[in-house]
Amino acid sequence: MKTQSTTVLPVAQPHVYEVIVIGAGQAGLAMGYYLHLQRRDFLMLEAAPQVGQSWRERYDSLQLFTPAPYCHLPGFPLLLPRKHYPTKDEIARYLQQYAQQFRLPVELGQPVVSLTKKEGLFYLQTPSAHYLAQQVVVATGPFQTPFIPTYATAPAPEVVQLHSSRYRNPGQLPPGNVLVVGAGNSGAQIAVELAKDHAVHLSVKRKPRFSSLRMLGRSVFWWATVTGALYASPTSRVGKKLLRKADVIYGRELEQLLREKVIPLRPEITGFHGQQVFFNDGTSTQFSSIIWATGFQPDYRWLQIAGAITADGNPLHEQGLSPVPGLFYLGLSWQRSRSSALLLGAARDAQFIARKLL
Repeated sequence: MKTQSTTVLPVAQPHVYEVIVIGAGQAGLAMGYYLHLQRRDFLMLEAAPQVGQSWRERYDSLQLFTPAPYCHLPGFPLLLPRKHYPTKDEIARYLQQYAQQFRLPVELGQPVVSLTKKEGLFYLQTPSAHYLAQQVVVATGPFQTPFIPTYATAPAPEVVQLHSSRYRNPGQLPPGNVLVVGAGNSGAQIAVELAKDHAVHLSVKRKPRFSSLRMLGRSVFWWATVTGALYASPTSRVGKKLLRKADVIYGRELEQLLREKVIPLRPEITGFHGQQVFFNDGTSTQFSSIIWATGFQPDYRWLQIAGAITADGNPLHEQGLSPVPGLFYLGLSWQRSRSSALLLGAARDAQFIARKLL
């Protein structure tokens, strides 16, 4: 009697990419360009539903303080007039076109919820898929979780509170006094916009520093580039000096409104009672709205690799190189220079990381 034979099919092995890039913002796209040139087997995972989404979601009137020639990524110029300051939607479209130009392998709607490493391979998990890679570049950028400081007391529920990342336009706010907390470039632009039809006050830790957008007929970024100040490392004499100072606000609109007392400058907040806000100089004022232009804080809870993160939750790295073999970072503030988190710094840092890959 013949016995029936069975065929054992081979188990399909999961694909292992040479490199996976987490994030397809400006830093991730620049990284993708150099991986494309190296003919790497790579993949890019982007949490958003489309490339450039983080720019589209910012406030309606946002304009960059860098002119067009300083806003492009490697290999594909931003075709706008030289003296034009791009809007957030122009940058969003440019990033989308950039990904299409080089046919970068971006998988959209794939936020990485865990990154682990075992037996020399990286394991990346998204809500719907699992990926393996020999090397990983984390290009999620410095703007992750909106930060709002906490106090012993809180404003009344009727006070409208928005982090700057949720602010879109003045129509979101009711009539009445508005307090803008924080004076980076976003806070400055928002305060100037709101001052057109609201009574705006500005609360800051340190007196703001201002810079004109142009000097002697040239962009200040031209001067910063030719002098090398833009590429000063955080450990250089110039870099250390800049890090000790408050960030520069580009443009003079807010400075003029402060000088004319259109926008009163207030010190740090100490607490709240109802709609009343108390400041550390003993004064208080009633506000209907508060805009928290207080920046962001890192959130790397998904990065579950021993030795990758510092005790305070920041990436452990030197110039983007992690002590974990095969793990790299890109797009962090002052990663290698003053320009690291800007569009114009993405190319230099991405090229540096690309040369360090195995």
